[in-house]
Amino acid sequence: MNGLDRALFLWINLGSGTPKMWLDAARFASLTLPQWLVVAAVTLALAGPARQAAWRALLSVALAAAAAHVLKPLFHLDRPFVLGLGTRWLEHAADSTFPSAHACVMAALATAVLLTPARWPIKVLTLAAALLVSWSRVALGLHFPFDILGGWCLGALIALAVQQVWTRLAKQSAA
Repeated sequence: MNGLDRALFLWINLGSGTPKMWLDAARFASLTLPQWLVVAAVTLALAGPARQAAWRALLSVALAAAAAHVLKPLFHLDRPFVLGLGTRWLEHAADSTFPSAHACVMAALATAVLLTPARWPIKVLTLAAALLVSWSRVALGLHFPFDILGGWCLGALIALAVQQVWTRLAKQSAA
């Protein structure tokens, strides 16, 4: 952790005087919103008009979650609350903080949706939801901003790789 990461964390982390509305929004974004987005993607994959795009998004999400969980033990970085920084608003294990699995999964989903022919409101809403979830992890005292940035980089790269491989396989099967 560096000074910039620490300063950004302390600026974003919700303090003891935070209105309940902000805490409720952060908790919703962290605990409920990701589940709703995955359910929406599964629904689209099974019954939606853009099934292939939804399957690509789900594959990206699954690979991003797996990658984050494989990489976390390789980085022994403490969470802010372990270091006594900020306010922790959710219970969480004191495991490694880098990369943020929530941010990684949400970045994979947002990138996958941005790579589809979906209409721009869907793309904007998905990106906004991903940013909201990522913000909530810092606001609730669970991650440093650079954990989020690392998760975003990993998730976006995974979604781009899935798109590339999917496109190549589709071209090979069409030939």
